[in-house]
Amino acid sequence: MRLSWSQHLSAARTLALVGDEQAGTALALMGVALLMLLQDLAVTVDSPSEQPGA
Repeated sequence: MRLSWSQHLSAARTLALVGDEQAGTALALMGVALLMLLQDLAVTVDSPSEQPGA
């Protein structure tokens, strides 16, 4: 994983605190953070060493 789960949560909490004047930037950054999380989760799920019985 590029970021740990706690780092993903920290990023989400930080972006949730922005004001209305920075909402567009925060939404764009949250989109990037979500894409990174999806990629990290996909790598974790697809990794044969992490699956039971492998």
